[in-house]
Amino acid sequence: MIKNYSLLLKSIFFIFLSFFIYKALYPHFFRNVKNSNAVFFISAKDLAKQFNNNEQKSNLKYNNKIITIYGTVEKVSFLNNRKTIILTGNSKTSIICDLDDNELIQLNTLKKNQQLYIKGICKGYLKDVILLNSFIDTKDNYE
Repeated sequence: MIKNYSLLLKSIFFIFLSFFIYKALYPHFFRNVKNSNAVFFISAKDLAKQFNNNEQKSNLKYNNKIITIYGTVEKVSFLNNRKTIILTGNSKTSIICDLDDNELIQLNTLKKNQQLYIKGICKGYLKDVILLNSFIDTKDNYE
């Protein structure tokens, strides 16, 4: 009985430890982006330009921060069961906004060249700027 109790305690400890390690490594999965205030408000073109000009400085400024960007829809994608909106940045860089699984927007109604506000967690730059856990925001929040 004592041996089983010890095994149970070790298992519970391992589960809690795993959870905290996971939370430390992947904090964006535990942030409520929709109900949080954005730290930065910037156009997609300006964000792309900043990352093109100085990636290291832009990473320090924007990485893991909730930002709201506004820009023009270049493409809507459903690749690999992910809902993704690509905003036009500049000739070199686009903004890839991976939508939150709970986002209920009807993506089929979005059209190319439509203006959008999107709030998400900036994860950096890999030829394009990446936003995770994104939500389509309304213009009403910024007027």
